Amino acid sequence: MARVVARYREFAPCRALQEHVRAFFSFAAPLQSDRTHRPVTLEVRFGARDSFRSPMFADGHISMVFSFERVCHAGGCWYPSPVEPDGKVIGPMSRVGPTAHADQAEAIGVYFYPAQASRFTGVASCELMDQIVALEDLWGTAGSELVLRLNDATTESARIDCLESALLDRISREREVTFRLDVPRLAACVLRWRGRVTVQCLAETAGVSRQHLTRVFREAIGVTPKLYCRLARFRAGLAYAGCKDIDLAQLAVELGYFDQSHMIAEFRQFSSLTPQTVVTQPLFHPFIDHQRLCLPKTSSGRSQLLQDSCNNVTRPVFLNVTLQNFELDVADS
Repeated sequence: MARVVARYREFAPCRALQEHVRAFFSFAAPLQSDRTHRPVTLEVRFGARDSFRSPMFADGHISMVFSFERVCHAGGCWYPSPVEPDGKVIGPMSRVGPTAHADQAEAIGVYFYPAQASRFTGVASCELMDQIVALEDLWGTAGSELVLRLNDATTESARIDCLESALLDRISREREVTFRLDVPRLAACVLRWRGRVTVQCLAETAGVSRQHLTRVFREAIGVTPKLYCRLARFRAGLAYAGCKDIDLAQLAVELGYFDQSHMIAEFRQFSSLTPQTVVTQPLFHPFIDHQRLCLPKTSSGRSQLLQDSCNNVTRPVFLNVTLQNFELDVADS
């Protein structure tokens, strides 16, 4: 068996954060001594010849990422990073540029659920749209001190525990933000429907006007409901990654695009990749595996196109993926 030089893992949060945090995540060298007490919900292992650089995907959600003093070279060797450890908050992204195929720093982070990040960032989600902000700019000295504590922690597990403690402390001191609409539930509906829902339908479901829905939704999540639906539709298309023999024109219809040109334009905006690249190249990105988990659990609930493509999917041969009891809440909402 090939030697594992790096791994990406996701971890379940504690009960007190389950409403706010979808998962903690890490990219690190695998160590026998680094055992965790918390459930590992996703694990991907990489060999020395594997590509672990993920393409960049636009996303309607907020995350927090911390990078440390070691970097993994594309050949699988770890060495000291020339860059100081840092912490960043990544806001909702409406577009991305080409991925820089460089080395990958050792890192941990957290994915927040829709409309839940503001209690941790201290600012409205709409203020973070298309922004990557240093945590120190949002938390002050507490942000820089957290980066140092995380960097000094000796294991991946200790870092996740330290970050979780910081978030628990933050939520205990920050006033809960309330909205007149159940925005998290509306966002869950959009994801469950794979973005194939109109803003008017969402407004009628919430019992408000389109203008009111758009204003509250953007403040809570960071993007308009229309953009969130477009991003959800793009994310749904990631379930077809690796399906080499799929008909792209038929895929465009399946996902609800006007035509293939419309799908290509959206994929380029949200990933800088074409649909052809997504379905034919061996890509790693946690969103891909998550999206497959959002699919109906039985083949009778799937479209024929999806059923056929899943039978012929070509997963990246370098990936050793383990999923343990992981289901997105929206799958059964």
